[in-house]
Amino acid sequence: MSIENNLEIIKLIDTYGALLTTKQYDMITSYYFDNLSLSEIGDNFNISRQAVRFSISQAIKSLEEYEVKLGIIDKQTSMMSKLQELVSDCNDNVVAEKLNKII
Repeated sequence: MSIENNLEIIKLIDTYGALLTTKQYDMITSYYFDNLSLSEIGDNFNISRQAVRFSISQAIKSLEEYEVKLGIIDKQTSMMSKLQELVSDCNDNVVAEKLNKII
């Protein structure tokens, strides 16, 4: 997996992770945040590494579906881009500073 792909999954977890089952959330955060191997996670949950891989892949699929349906990350990215444009176009330093704090 590429770094960009991992960063996208981490954004999805941060945004929609609470919508996963507790077990899925624990496994996916162990893998992406705690850097545990599939075998280590399997040992922690008393399941096979294949079962861990399946659970994590299902969790990622669910997170991607949430983004397709809700679009929170896309909306946030768009809003940040527009705020940065406003800062660039702004001639008032006070307003630009306030916008930077929002960003």
